[in-house]
Formats: sequence, C-alpha cells, structure tokens
Amino acid sequence: MTTERSLRRGEIVLGLGVLALGLFVAIQTWSMPETVATAAVGPKLFPGLVATGLIVVGLSLLREALAGHIAHDGGLELDWPAAALVAGALVLQILLLEAVGWIPAGTLLFMLVARAFGSRRHVLNAVFGLALTVLTFAVFDYGLDLNLPTGSLFERLLGSGEATE
Repeated sequence: MTTERSLRRGEIVLGLGVLALGLFVAIQTWSMPETVATAAVGPKLFPGLVATGLIVVGLSLLREALAGHIAHDGGLELDWPAAALVAGALVLQILLLEAVGWIPAGTLLFMLVARAFGSRRHVLNAVFGLALTVLTFAVFDYGLDLNLPTGSLFERLLGSGEATE
C-alpha cells in the first residue's frame, strides 16, 4: 500500500527532476556558440522554449507537491501495454526516419500513440498524423530552413541523388 507521504515524496522528486532537466537544457542552450544563421530564427529558440517549459512544469509540480496536493490518492497505476506501445512507436520512428523520411515515420508514430491512448479511429488518426507531420515538415524545411529527412528510399525512387542528413 502506498502512503500519502511516499506519494508526496515521489512527486517532490519528480518536480525536482523536471526542474533540474529544465535548468540543464537552459545552461546547455546558453552555452551554445553564437552562429550566423540563415534562418529567421536562431538555433537557440526551440531549446530555450523547451527549457522554459520544463522549468515552469518543474516549479508547478514542486508547488503542488509541497502544498500537499497529490495527483492520485490511490497511487499511480501505469498502463504497461500502452506505455510499451508508445515506447515501441518511438523506437520504430527512430529506425524508420532515415529510410522513409519525416512524414511517413511521424504519421506512423502519431497513429500508434493515438492507439495507445485508446483511439480506434485509425483513418482519422492517419489523417491527423499526416496533417501534423506535413505541417511540421513545412515549418522546419521552408520556414526555418532546417531540413528534416525526406527518406533515402523516396530519394532513390525519385532519383534526386543522395539522402539528406
């Protein structure tokens, strides 16, 4: 049986961990060398936003834990099959990214994570996943001039030369 005190201690540790991660990302971002970027936004923007988000979430978790607000009274229950599906989907995306590119790999990731969250609307998940990955591809590739992988298989099929890194 998990006691309220051990739950509170666990949430304090979680808050400290998220806060420490946010501070680490912030320090690493600030220590990046200055570069002359051709894009409208520099390379420190997104890591800085992630660091800020982590710090805010870490502080919020700490505040809630220290105030005695426990997220779940009966302890934490992890849905292991769903967690395994999400972890497997992330590994699969990493393995497929260079071969098939950002859009198919990201769409598959979205579909599998939606399935892990209990969605049974596979076609709708595929449509939303495709829309989100096309949007992120366009923002990064055309808006920020940061190339996401298009996939070596597609590049060979289209005869466009070597795969982008």
